[in-house]
Amino acid sequence: MFENGSPRPGYGWVSIQRELGKTTTACWYDRAGSGWSGLGPYPRDSASQARDLHALLRGAGVQPPYVLVAELSAALDAHVYAGFWPEDVAGLVFVNGVHPDLLNRTRPGGGRRARLPGFVFQSQDAMGQVFNEFGFFRLGPLSNRPAPAPLPKGMTSSEWNTVWYLNQSSRARSALLQDIAAWEQSTAEARAAGSLGNRPLIVLTAENTAVASEYRSVWTELQTDLARLSASGKQTSVDLSSGDLTWQEPDAVIEATRQVVGEVRRPDRVN
Repeated sequence: MFENGSPRPGYGWVSIQRELGKTTTACWYDRAGSGWSGLGPYPRDSASQARDLHALLRGAGVQPPYVLVAELSAALDAHVYAGFWPEDVAGLVFVNGVHPDLLNRTRPGGGRRARLPGFVFQSQDAMGQVFNEFGFFRLGPLSNRPAPAPLPKGMTSSEWNTVWYLNQSSRARSALLQDIAAWEQSTAEARAAGSLGNRPLIVLTAENTAVASEYRSVWTELQTDLARLSASGKQTSVDLSSGDLTWQEPDAVIEATRQVVGEVRRPDRVN
């Protein structure tokens, strides 16, 4: 995660937004600490992220209903948002979305426990607060490496260079520490959010190389479980070994979102 930067800037979705904007209103945004956004108040749990998004949408005059499209840990935020404001959310797409039980559920098949030790969260928590308090992000980018080739599908060279610069900033590293520190709180909030009812939900899944090889079957099982959050949920697997769907297979994200928007727009649709 530190090599690639996290959380990713909303601008990384520019090619997806461009295509979806042809048929519906499409917006991307920067979570606190990503892209051009400043770091938010501590802690940065999913409830805080959801409240930020709600205030942003209201302030920008973007009226519901919404289809929320969320990648990786942002799926926790989207789930919590749907729990807070269920009348606003008509459908969802999770792009390699993180399941709240990824790090602490014992799954069949290996008998091993996919758990990080408790000290990880405590040390990250303290470090995240220090980064937030003293603003270490002002020291500037941690890396001057040029944007790697090849270009992500649908992006221009200028767009990719901008995304890469934002993705490598030390402010994004500070935000990553805050996100990790709030992991237990965010996952608990996502569990408490409960079912997504009958809302259209597509879970796009590719292999996640950030997960240790012995736990990749757990990753796949939990992706299937995410789709069960909705009675209308379904999982779609994408043949991509790196798991980087938004940059390498944006067409899959575009198609899944169009499908959910189409379901939401059906005149006979009942949630």
